[in-house]
Amino acid sequence: MVSCRRTLTQDPTPLRHHNVVRYPLPDDIVVERDLPIRTGDGTILRADVYRPHHAADEQLPALVAVTPYGKSAGIDDYPVDFAALAASGTFVGDLGLSEATSFEAPDPAYWVPRGYAVVVADMRGCFASDGRPRLLLSRAAVDAAAVIEWAAEQAWCTGKVGLAGASYLATLQWYTAALRPPHLAAIAPWEGITDPCRDTLTHGGIPETRYSEFWYRAMNSGARPASTSLRRITPWLLRRFPDRFRHVAPPPPDLEDVTVPALVGVSWSDQGPRNRGSVEGYTRLGSSDKWLYTHGRKMWQTYYSAEVLEVQRRFFDRFLKDEDNGFDAVPRVRLETRHDLRTYSERFEQDWPVPGTRYVPLYLDHGTCSLEDTLPGEPQSRRTFPVAGDELVFTTTFTEDTEVTGHAALRLWVQAKDANDMDLFVGLKKLDSRGHDVWFEGHGGYEEGFVAHGWIRVSHRALDPEASTAYRPVLDLTKYWPLLPGQLVPVDIEIMPHSTFFEAGSTLALVVSGHDLDGNPAVGHDRTVNRGFHIVHAGGDFDSHLLLPVVPARPPAPLAVDVAENSSEQSGQARGFPHQAAPFVPLDEVPIAWSALAHRQRAGL
Repeated sequence: MVSCRRTLTQDPTPLRHHNVVRYPLPDDIVVERDLPIRTGDGTILRADVYRPHHAADEQLPALVAVTPYGKSAGIDDYPVDFAALAASGTFVGDLGLSEATSFEAPDPAYWVPRGYAVVVADMRGCFASDGRPRLLLSRAAVDAAAVIEWAAEQAWCTGKVGLAGASYLATLQWYTAALRPPHLAAIAPWEGITDPCRDTLTHGGIPETRYSEFWYRAMNSGARPASTSLRRITPWLLRRFPDRFRHVAPPPPDLEDVTVPALVGVSWSDQGPRNRGSVEGYTRLGSSDKWLYTHGRKMWQTYYSAEVLEVQRRFFDRFLKDEDNGFDAVPRVRLETRHDLRTYSERFEQDWPVPGTRYVPLYLDHGTCSLEDTLPGEPQSRRTFPVAGDELVFTTTFTEDTEVTGHAALRLWVQAKDANDMDLFVGLKKLDSRGHDVWFEGHGGYEEGFVAHGWIRVSHRALDPEASTAYRPVLDLTKYWPLLPGQLVPVDIEIMPHSTFFEAGSTLALVVSGHDLDGNPAVGHDRTVNRGFHIVHAGGDFDSHLLLPVVPARPPAPLAVDVAENSSEQSGQARGFPHQAAPFVPLDEVPIAWSALAHRQRAGL
């Protein structure tokens, strides 16, 4: 009998590239520190403002970021221990920033010389701002709106304000923009969540324990007074009240109320904390002026790269300075398709999901450990695996070049032996023509990442009928349905969005397990409900299958990523990628190419 079981064995990723550099702030930038901003309830926030020294009387648009990490905290004071990251096998690559760059905030050394004032404010109760710290994003958004209106009223401001920043600073952009502050003119949320419960605190109903605890510690680093229970409260509530996720997590913002122009950054590599929410934000936001920039590389290195800074600058020049620079005609989706850890291709699409996507069902076959085009005829084929040790693997080998882009979904018929609940972890992997693992960037700089991940706690298998689609099941986490003894149930698992190229002869592997799969130390689920054995049924009446998003064939144009691609100059800018846009998007048909180099090619430079 063929066995689909495989024991997971992986070695830690060795340190390959990790270079974090701080540069002095240029002398021609003037800084005003700790400027008071009064909020609606009378609480005083404090902000640092960066403006050009040579044009002190000039009116400028403002870029605003509101942070819990310290508005004046430079690289040496970030809530990230870069040495510890490197030791654990995760590393950020090249990162060069000015000393004035707060964690995941815009770098004044880049933006001020290009005609912007940069305003960075501490959240209430954090660092220099008054009040008690509040995690509630709704409260933080009201404060951020006050900062926006304060900036717009300053004599040095044109009255147009944009929001910028990554991760939590991007998340806060979504919540703030939904309030529609009168002087907010554009946002650029880069890899920010839009549903804290589904995106970060839990995955498929399974509490996330590593990234969440890091984030709680980071949020608490400057809180006054420090909340010693902040890091523990949510995991405790999720364990104590497993059916109360929505009572623990902040509610999502009303994305349909976001009507200002938006440039949204999404990473395929950030499977888990931010990938899902960024795509959801772009898909649902109410603005007709919206663009999606996708990538599968390192988060911070990419965010501060010359390539991305150029895209952001052109976007803000259009909507904060009213420049007629053609950005309106840029195709709405810049799609980066990953080939392997260091290679990707780039093209432009007009929408997400990609128009013309076919959703192809591939059925689990226990007899051959494969994914097949047709449902196996034999009923009740099944395999069991112990939850603590190994996994089930099903594969399909491509006979022609194939691009898999979008939202995948997995249906499984499952039982838990001797338990009333089960946590399932699923992943998609790529194998080359020789059967060797092909790794991709993962969260936090981990370099042995899967193609994509999915999760489910089976007691939370009820679907949200309004949010779910055939290719994207969304769980209703307000419902709690424990398993009955011996109960066999179908579960539908959302697999995180991605874009991956499979060459002819390469293999897609579906991995099903009872534990985290890829060994990433920065994100994980250490408090599962699993015990005993899991049973997976397939064939006959049990239509266990993977639904795969396959896009129409396009000629590939792989681009090699130089490991030192974005090391920064002393000015704080980073060098861009030495590549051009894929040939199937002729540059003369794209008014402004997304990459800086492609733009220079259009200009004949």
